[in-house]
Amino acid sequence: MITLSLRIFCLGLLSLSSLLPISQAAERVESELYQPAPFKAELGQTQLKLSALNPANRRLNSLLFPIPSLQLGVPSTTELAALQQHKTQHRALKIGIERQIPALPELQDWVWMPVLDGQAAQFMLSSEAAANLRALLQLDQPLPKGVELRVFSLEASAEVFGAYQQADFTQLDTTQPFQLWTPTVSGSALGLEVFIPTGIDPAQIKLTIPQISHIDYDLKTEKFKLSDSFLKFSSCDLSMACAPAAWQTTAKAVARYIFTDATGSSYLCTGTLLADKDTSTQIPYLSTAAHCINEASAAASMDFYWLYQETSCGSGYSTWVRTTGGADLLATRSELDSSLVRIRTPPPVGVVLSGWALEALPASAAVVGIHHGSGYPQQFSQGKFVSYASILSTPTGYMVTKDPLGNFTQVTWTEGITAQGSSGSGLWFSLNDQAYFKGSLVGGSSSCAEPNAPDEYTRLERFHPYVATWLESKGEPLASLLNTNQPLNALVDGIIIARYLAGQRGDQLTRQVATTPVNWAELEAKLDLLKPILDIDGDHRLEADKDGLLIIRYLLGLKDAALIAQLDFTDSQRKTITEINQYIETLLF
Repeated sequence: MITLSLRIFCLGLLSLSSLLPISQAAERVESELYQPAPFKAELGQTQLKLSALNPANRRLNSLLFPIPSLQLGVPSTTELAALQQHKTQHRALKIGIERQIPALPELQDWVWMPVLDGQAAQFMLSSEAAANLRALLQLDQPLPKGVELRVFSLEASAEVFGAYQQADFTQLDTTQPFQLWTPTVSGSALGLEVFIPTGIDPAQIKLTIPQISHIDYDLKTEKFKLSDSFLKFSSCDLSMACAPAAWQTTAKAVARYIFTDATGSSYLCTGTLLADKDTSTQIPYLSTAAHCINEASAAASMDFYWLYQETSCGSGYSTWVRTTGGADLLATRSELDSSLVRIRTPPPVGVVLSGWALEALPASAAVVGIHHGSGYPQQFSQGKFVSYASILSTPTGYMVTKDPLGNFTQVTWTEGITAQGSSGSGLWFSLNDQAYFKGSLVGGSSSCAEPNAPDEYTRLERFHPYVATWLESKGEPLASLLNTNQPLNALVDGIIIARYLAGQRGDQLTRQVATTPVNWAELEAKLDLLKPILDIDGDHRLEADKDGLLIIRYLLGLKDAALIAQLDFTDSQRKTITEINQYIETLLF
């Protein structure tokens, strides 16, 4: 039997073999209560440099000290029409549209005011009638040391984000500019403050803002402001607050998130925190759908909303805890519609890292879905496993065929449904009163009109080989690039990786280090798969003379001061010997 899915993403085909170890993995990993270390840049812990516009008195002071600004009018009907595509239930829930920004004044022409240890200036961007706003900051060259950027809302005084420095920007490759999508701010106006320490000329900073994302969806009311988009499934949804007590802890692993793609369009999806096998560490890995997050730039733009559910069943009142800062894309497989990211800013106290299992689901097993359909507070669906399935992309969706060996799981619900915004959310089954994550939502046909129509999820056991480096942190060491029966070698693998990061390809990768014939296409495919994790120091640049050299030194046994000697970590997120050692150990062992 073949059924047509409505909530879809065109799943591309990818046939690269994986370098990641496929060891005998644990069949199950148990959930953990997350206990984050304090993080210095949480919301409310940063202040603007210009006291004339401090958060407490911003509205009054903005009248006394006007900010130079650029104001866009209400989006046209044509622009807003782009939000209508989610009516067909394709992809994630689209909530925002791109708006191009005319060239801004050069930074040296902003209004600079003296502050402690330097000078600061502010600029305001507005898009009339926006419910929320975010902007793409772009640097044509790295920020000088000490320069800080802050982002704030002119309508919500508590929303001040930053300070952002060079290490917070992402560069996809050396030919691209450094980019940062700001956090989403409430209202139709976004303020940007630039602080420059004494001795630096504003002309040294090559900052542009090529686009903003005008978000028409109000995150507080869960409604669109201008678009006539219609979101409603309350006649058949089930609030998580009304779900059985046994599932309340599992729900604490689930987050709603916003991301913005390369076109400036913003979307809502759902993701799930996963535990790894190493109980001595707690790393915030989040599983979601590849049709939501499949590029490093999209992962870097993620804003997270945690613990977002009604305070009690039927209360109609809900709260959330928000974190910003984005994530690093670790692995993505379009043919499995699966992605794993590592969140940069620790999630809040109270969340859970979900347990997971790799075994096949029993016939007609009871299953549960927890998600943010339509961006609403957490929803709960329960039903049963129907069959495994294969998916074939079509121009309007995808076709589903029952297949015992398929890469996807088909389920039907007895309570609840899923909707746009549910994409990437988790599927669980319970065993001995423990909940185990089994995969993420691809899409489906369930609706209030057809609540028993099937939905499709990924299979974690099929994605696991590509993420075992992280989830199986006590698995087998990473094997050599040229001989899978040997461990990594500094003078072979280390040199090959450094050459790859330097842009060398083909026989240039292996000259004078390979003693046997090499399939260079296969070698490059392996290195391509490693690319997301090779930024060893976390400065969002892949550099042969730093990242490659660190790997070579580590593999040579240099794990003390010699590991980082004579390297510049000014813009790095990982600067110390301990941080570098721990990161490399996470990758290799």
